[in-house]
This record gives sequence, C-alpha cells and structure tokens, in this order.
Amino acid sequence: MTAVRTGKVHTRKRSVIPVILGLIIGLIVMTTLVVQLFALNRKYQSYKAREAQLTEELQAQKEKKQDLKDYEKYTKTKYTESRARSKLGLLYDNEIIFKEK
Repeated sequence: MTAVRTGKVHTRKRSVIPVILGLIIGLIVMTTLVVQLFALNRKYQSYKAREAQLTEELQAQKEKKQDLKDYEKYTKTKYTESRARSKLGLLYDNEIIFKEK
C-alpha cells in the first residue's frame, strides 16, 4: 500500500542573514586571534634578544669576577712582596745583597 499525501508541500527556506552574521563573527574572531598571534610572536622575539644580551652580559661579568679574583691574589702575594722589597728592603733568608763600592 502506498500512502498518498495531499496538501501543500512544506519547503524550508533558510534565512541568509544568520549565516552571514555567523561568518562575519567567525572572521572577526579569526582576525583577532591572528593579530594576537603576531603580537605574541613579536614579544617572544624581543624576549629572545634580551635573553641573548643578558647571557652575554653575564659572561662578561663572570670574566670580570675572575679578573678581580686574580688581582686579589696578586695583591696579596706579589704586590706585597715587591712593595716590601722596594720600600722596606726586605729579603728572603737565602738571598744575598751585593752592593757597589
């Protein structure tokens, strides 16, 4: 058996306005995300450059620290010894002084 339909055929007409509004909102969201992505990438690049600069500065400070330690060691030993020899005339026990006549 076959059923026979009588009456009007209902066709759904979709409105175009909600689809267009959805596309516009999606486009705005995507544009905002892309702009934020570029801003974050720029900030990341500036942070990487700053990190490289600070790493270089840290290395320079480490070298300066080592130079100061070496200078401190020198002033405690060689400098003190040379000043004692020149100003006070001090010698080691096994040294002999020759004076000109």
